[in-house]
Amino acid sequence: MWLLDKAPEPDILGARLPSREQVFLFFMYQHHVFKKTVPDSVWATSEKLKAIWGKAKLTTKTDVNIRKNVKNLFEEYQALKKDRNRITDRAELKRKIWKGDL
Repeated sequence: MWLLDKAPEPDILGARLPSREQVFLFFMYQHHVFKKTVPDSVWATSEKLKAIWGKAKLTTKTDVNIRKNVKNLFEEYQALKKDRNRITDRAELKRKIWKGDL
């Protein structure tokens, strides 16, 4: 996958709560491997997150907020991907910031 140098993951694993990177890789697995639409992939990702948060007995955000955040993460990636051929300092800084936020 462009920018991350990682393959999409079929599941969110680990003893900790998932990072943004894990959430994004799970979303991309749903979207690219299962060929789901963006809304269906967002829904599958939000259901997975709610299940993980439920196991940890954490209060969760509303479904609308979870889906909005996952979709925003994907849209940020799409915007960066659109400018992937740019080699300006600003474009590279945006990529580094996005990777660092994951």
